[in-house]
Amino acid sequence: MADMIQKFGNLVDAQIPDHPNAARRLLLAAYYAKRVQLKKFPPKELSPARNDMAVTSMNAVIHPLVHPEKTGLVSIFTPCELLQTYGIYPMVAEAMSCYITGADAERGFIDYAGEEGVPETFCSYHKILLGGILSEVIRRPRFIVNTSLACDANNLTFRMAAEHYHVPHFYIDVPYECSEESVRYTADQLREFAKFLEEDQKKPLDMEELKRRVAAGGRTMKKIAACQTLKHDRYLSNDITDELYEVFGNHVLLGMPEVERFADSLLRDLKKAEPSRGIRILWMHTIPFYQKPLREMLNFSDRCQVVACDMNYDEYCEADPEKPFESMAKRLVYDSFNGPSDRRIRRSLGMCRKLDADGVVYFCHWGCKQTQAAAQNARAILEENGYPTLILDGDGCDSGNSSNGQIATRMQAFIEMLEARKAGSTDGR
Repeated sequence: MADMIQKFGNLVDAQIPDHPNAARRLLLAAYYAKRVQLKKFPPKELSPARNDMAVTSMNAVIHPLVHPEKTGLVSIFTPCELLQTYGIYPMVAEAMSCYITGADAERGFIDYAGEEGVPETFCSYHKILLGGILSEVIRRPRFIVNTSLACDANNLTFRMAAEHYHVPHFYIDVPYECSEESVRYTADQLREFAKFLEEDQKKPLDMEELKRRVAAGGRTMKKIAACQTLKHDRYLSNDITDELYEVFGNHVLLGMPEVERFADSLLRDLKKAEPSRGIRILWMHTIPFYQKPLREMLNFSDRCQVVACDMNYDEYCEADPEKPFESMAKRLVYDSFNGPSDRRIRRSLGMCRKLDADGVVYFCHWGCKQTQAAAQNARAILEENGYPTLILDGDGCDSGNSSNGQIATRMQAFIEMLEARKAGSTDGR
């Protein structure tokens, strides 16, 4: 199977420079086939909730590729309830790059971006996306919107994309300070974004529909928070892509009925799940889901499990449907990825406690300066509080930029250390 996927990726890569439409059709054919597989033959090891979320995530990648005229290119933290109100699909930069990597086709897009002047040190998610944009494999969306949150690459990537496509670009600047004044400032920007959409769509915003979407998002966040609480003493089989699916659901897809149904279903699955067993890991930052050693060690494993990712625990805010703009703004301002890194680290520490984690993997994704800069501080605080932390360097979506051997050796040693530590603690009691 691996050889077949690699051959497919090579075939896509060969089409990118001169036949972008062919490259897109190949990718879509693979995504359609995968969606059929997920629906008809879902992995037996996964619960119904996680199988359903895999399909929802696949649809979120397929629809923008098929309907660019009804698509807005967005960053992962963009509140998309406003887009949902108008029936606009969000094309998520990070999700699109992940799925291209899943098809083993990222190398051609990265090389194309490099030939167009995108620096080698740039974030790989954004290099893949820009390769798709500049080659025209990813067709022209209606508009582009992104926030300032978390990622320096956002500003260059989305501006470059807007200039290439000659489409409108809306920027949401989230103040660094976490305060109610910042919430009001951000809410006013979201109102301006609503006006931007009204002009683009040539019809007024349906405020009642927006309130319904914000209310659904609020309910979903509460249910996901309840799921995190239940995870502390339960074992529910998963693979390392499940947390990435949840990242999409908890951010750009928040407010969709399918995501609220996922939260309901996950709650049911966890309530009847088996007691916890094995080593429990909190993963910080993105997950290099494509790496074989990690899949072998962590997928459907009784021995060691990633119980959560900090990107799915970045903020749970009370949503007031009667104040939809303030509710969306609060979610941005008080997100743990906004402000000083200490906020993110302290929230992850609280998550370790809530989940009864045995240890933390802090993944330093290539090109992510914010995460890399906070690594040593994160390890110091987490280990001071009793949570061994492995700082793991790698790349979240470029398979040519990570060492399988190094990842395997370091992860195996870390798991063995956690097992010995846990066994010692049990013997001591």
